[in-house]
Amino acid sequence: MNDSAPRRSYQSPLREERAAETRTRIVAAARELFATEGFAATTVAMIAQHAKVAKPTVYATFGTKAAIIGAMLGELTARADREAWWRQIQAEPEPVAKFGLYATFLRRLYSSGRDVFTAAINASSDPSVVELRERGEQDSRESLGPIVAAIDEAGALREGLSRENAVERAWMLSALELYFRAARLGWSDDEYESWLAESLVRQLVR
Repeated sequence: MNDSAPRRSYQSPLREERAAETRTRIVAAARELFATEGFAATTVAMIAQHAKVAKPTVYATFGTKAAIIGAMLGELTARADREAWWRQIQAEPEPVAKFGLYATFLRRLYSSGRDVFTAAINASSDPSVVELRERGEQDSRESLGPIVAAIDEAGALREGLSRENAVERAWMLSALELYFRAARLGWSDDEYESWLAESLVRQLVR
């Protein structure tokens, strides 16, 4: 046997499964505590106790509370199946229906993660969370580009409106803050979705 031969690295599937389970428990505990206690008042020690893990385990798994929020936001996007929605929106040729699908996607994303988004907003003093929000907003703005381009290529973009300005208007109307403002007014999710779809059509479609 050649002792100098490189050794194959091996990671136990059981260890990976346990690590994933620990990660899930930490995220679930943090999500509950952020909703009941608030981001600032929730400590890593509280998260560890609630998740029934050691405090160093939380640090080793995530490092910071901001990283936990990042994981929550990633889970929300995955569960919302954003890529599938985007393919469906892009494939829809009719502008009104296209914006209707977009409004439905946002409504489902925002409503399913209301507590997580609230925690992110409440953590606005944390630079890491601010960076996460800014990155998400930039990604949202960029994703509107192909939608607007398809409407423009179909000759349905509002007359005198550039693609850039159309993206800006759609991005402003899609802001998470407007969803929360509608909720404070007592609007249902159905009412928000209808308002968003109608507003997008009025602002952008010929």
